[in-house]
Amino acid sequence: MNPRTKPAALGTTLVVGGCGFVGYHLVQQLLLDEECDDVYVLDRNVDRNLHDKALYVRGDVTDSETLRALVAKIQPRTVFHAASPIASLPARKYAEFVETNVEGTRALLAIATDSSAVKAFIYTSTIDVYANPPHTHVKESHPLWPHSNTSNEYNRTKSIADCLVRSANGPRLRTVSLRLGHAYGERQSQGLSEVLDMCSGNRMLIQIGRGDNLVEVVSAGNAATAHILAAKALLDPDRAVGDVDGEAFNISDGAAVPFWHHVRVIWTVARGEDAIRDVTVLPAWIMMAAVLVVEWLLWITTLDTVKPPTVLRRTSLEYCIYSHTYSIEKARERLRFRPFVDHDAVLAHATRWMLDYQKSEDQLKKE
Repeated sequence: MNPRTKPAALGTTLVVGGCGFVGYHLVQQLLLDEECDDVYVLDRNVDRNLHDKALYVRGDVTDSETLRALVAKIQPRTVFHAASPIASLPARKYAEFVETNVEGTRALLAIATDSSAVKAFIYTSTIDVYANPPHTHVKESHPLWPHSNTSNEYNRTKSIADCLVRSANGPRLRTVSLRLGHAYGERQSQGLSEVLDMCSGNRMLIQIGRGDNLVEVVSAGNAATAHILAAKALLDPDRAVGDVDGEAFNISDGAAVPFWHHVRVIWTVARGEDAIRDVTVLPAWIMMAAVLVVEWLLWITTLDTVKPPTVLRRTSLEYCIYSHTYSIEKARERLRFRPFVDHDAVLAHATRWMLDYQKSEDQLKKE
């Protein structure tokens, strides 16, 4: 434990899902924070995204027995819950959404509430919990997806978890839900691998729609900073301006970017400036028609037991042609959140990192 003259504000921390993309960056910042003692990570895959000074435990958020024993042993003051399946899971694995996002969150909240040590609980939510896009400058009061809505299992179960976390707030355990924009940065896979697949080899580069629709993004570094600010505000309300516990906060760079600009930054790194000058722009109605046809065919032929591929899902269509923007004024005011913005440089670095990683993985397969 780090020597100091007074107790650390964050104390011992537990990051559930700390080997994931956002979790990796959160653990990195916690290890550098002088107000943090030991950093424990619980993840079902502790063979990736590791830091030398963090302490790793293999386990799953759905395993209540392991969780309870770990919390009793390490006595964390702060718990970060960043575990979730990726949004693009195939339909055959949809049960994981309920198991992790709903049942796992419920179990972790119960264990944290029962522990005399745990004082703060920070949940990694998402802007995808907001119902009925497109969205323009949406605030935290906007309706979430109803829990009965089955159109998108990721969005529905994240909405349920978001509500569970905020409802669990009380005198014994202070909670907060952080609704992240679409995260990007080094070690990103989801959202980056798919775009790289679209431009691999000599594939035609295709843009859907005019390309002026905006998307709310957050660098992994900014996301990690917001988590730590929220934790410190829960533990010491004097650090906040107004209420934080039991609240939700939109978290992003505070600078929405055109969706297709984001994509083109990735394409430029992967294929070069010359290659992306020849991008084919298709009218939005073509993808709208394709999505509807595929949805109906699968509904008729499989009784909705098989879902369309990611690129032909309604969610993909909405991000390709509609804007999704969200206000972070609440986080700026109450958490004193001041995001650092260098979108193109951070995304280009993340793309180069992923290309190098993919190359090394391919080389290992050949050996």
